[in-house]
Amino acid sequence: MTRPTARTAALQVGEFAAGCVAAYVVVGAAWAMSGAVWAPLLLAGVLVAVAIAAEVRFGAKATGFVVGVLPTAVVTAGLLAALATVLNRLST
Repeated sequence: MTRPTARTAALQVGEFAAGCVAAYVVVGAAWAMSGAVWAPLLLAGVLVAVAIAAEVRFGAKATGFVVGVLPTAVVTAGLLAALATVLNRLST
């Protein structure tokens, strides 16, 4: 097994950061625009499907991006859905 070069490591870290930012922006915008429970969850599901397709299509070239998108989208959507549920319960 060969050691990754500094350039490869920096590229994967950048892909990871881009994946995290993409997930935060998409899921957060969906929640901000709708305030509903289902919107962040639906878009997180779409992001997961896109990330899986990117991993299958591009393989190791997209691993950093996929690792950034998957957990960030799912956790952020779950937290925002829980927050929307709590806020909805408190307002009634």
